[in-house]
Amino acid sequence: MMRLQNLLNIVLRKTGGLWFTSFFIVFNLFVNAKEANSHDSLEYFLSTSSGLEKKVDLIIDFLDKPENQYLENAPDYALRAYKISQQAEYAVGKINAMIKLGYYSFRSSDYKSAMEYAQNAREMAEDLNLQKELAFALRLIGTIYNEFGDYNNSSGYFFKSLRIFEKIGSKEGISQALGDIGMDFYYQQDYTKALDYYYRALKLANELNNPSLIKRQYNNISNVHGDLMEADSAIYYLDKAIIINQKLKDHLGEGTNIMNIGFNLLNKGEYNTALQSFGKAMDIFVKLNNKTRMAECSLNMGYCYQVLNKVDECIKSFSQALAIAKELSYFRIIYMASQELDKIYTTTIKDTIKAYKYILLEKLANDSLYASQNQKQLIKLELQYTYDKKELLRKQAQQKKNTLMLILILSLLSGIVILGLALSRFRLKSKFVFLEKERIKAELNIKKRELSVNLISLIRKNEMLSEVSDELINLEKQAKGIEAKEILELISRKLRNGTDDKMLEEFTVQFQEVHAGFYESLLKLFPDLTQNELKLCAFLRLNMSTKDISELTGQQLASIDKARYRLRRKLGISNSDKNLVSFLSQI
Repeated sequence: MMRLQNLLNIVLRKTGGLWFTSFFIVFNLFVNAKEANSHDSLEYFLSTSSGLEKKVDLIIDFLDKPENQYLENAPDYALRAYKISQQAEYAVGKINAMIKLGYYSFRSSDYKSAMEYAQNAREMAEDLNLQKELAFALRLIGTIYNEFGDYNNSSGYFFKSLRIFEKIGSKEGISQALGDIGMDFYYQQDYTKALDYYYRALKLANELNNPSLIKRQYNNISNVHGDLMEADSAIYYLDKAIIINQKLKDHLGEGTNIMNIGFNLLNKGEYNTALQSFGKAMDIFVKLNNKTRMAECSLNMGYCYQVLNKVDECIKSFSQALAIAKELSYFRIIYMASQELDKIYTTTIKDTIKAYKYILLEKLANDSLYASQNQKQLIKLELQYTYDKKELLRKQAQQKKNTLMLILILSLLSGIVILGLALSRFRLKSKFVFLEKERIKAELNIKKRELSVNLISLIRKNEMLSEVSDELINLEKQAKGIEAKEILELISRKLRNGTDDKMLEEFTVQFQEVHAGFYESLLKLFPDLTQNELKLCAFLRLNMSTKDISELTGQQLASIDKARYRLRRKLGISNSDKNLVSFLSQI
């Protein structure tokens, strides 16, 4: 994404509405059309190469070439390399492919994907101790933070990458990292430090005779001089960058350099010469069909005509810029072109109807820019949160890993000394535990049998008492004397209401032995349960039916059903299909 440079503010103050756009080669967002034989050559080598790792390296090397860095299908090649490296389990190739995909995602403003690729590449490189790949991953992370204006984070990552490049002796990497750091200072308007890092990066690039690195620093240095209103110095470095771009056949870079020369000429007040530069740049952009650059060039030609008071040409250029920008949804250009057309139709032509139309466009574009900026800020916060969380988990995992490693080492050392004793004690303890379990299991089985026998005895006894009670009721009906009836009624009532407290108490004790802790756990979960409800829970825990409980306790079936309903309500399962017996069995 194109950034408005600080020079824009200077030019706006000086000319009343001029727009300056800078260009960083390494962060250019747009593609450069390339001849078909490049692709054919790569496809040929890929088809004749038998090894998967070799195919990945061929693609990465192809994408590293300056003339191929801005190909339209470069992301497709990077994704292809990523998939092949996955298939081949080729870690280095996978990391390099992720870094490429991260840069392509960054250029298309997909910052989430860019950060994800960068972080994954970083983690894999750290795990495999691949220092060079780690340094490039850190550069990408720093680049993303720089885009968000988070210079503390970006400079931190750039310096980390610089230290790694210095450690492994990669002059190319050092030059790139120095340029990155200089860019951080540039955006903070610390031009002295920015130039210092740019010149250091340029020196290394010249030692390496690397045209791509050299032209990048030429562009960076020209931007600083442009911001400092040193137009001649800026043009000097842009001319040097043009020579390299022509050798590399980087036509997009060449056109952008020429357009930047036009900006500096405009800043010097050489408006007609600036128009000539913009015209040359426009010819290149038209051949490349690069509509974004065409819109930018048209806008700046409009500013030139505006200063020269050529109203018709001014309107034509601004209108052309607006039309292309609307097609691209390029809101910054829409806003600026609409703003200038509004001024012209309001103050010069005095056509308020057309002016109002451009006012509306200006407002809509400004709203879109504001929304885009807010969204960018939200993405930044989201990425920062995600990264911080991931980083914390990573550090915790590493700390845990280190702790486990230390424990393992100490354990191994201790184990060598006491292994024999530990094994002996373990065998004895295992045997003791086994015998103890068998004893407890046997006792538990005995108690279960006793509990079952006592339970059956209680039920049968209650059945017998019930039968005797029924017989006494019949005798009561047949008795003639009042005294006899009263005696029979008393005996019957005692039989009906009486329970064998001793056996019930014994049953309760045996139940607690077999199902140890059942009452305690139940009361801990449901402290409002009464003693009768606890007994009912015990009966149900033994899977006793309502009839068995009735015969054992002497209660009516209806009373037990009501008690079960109240119990379900207290246990909080009255409105569910959960089985009461199953629920109690789980406690």
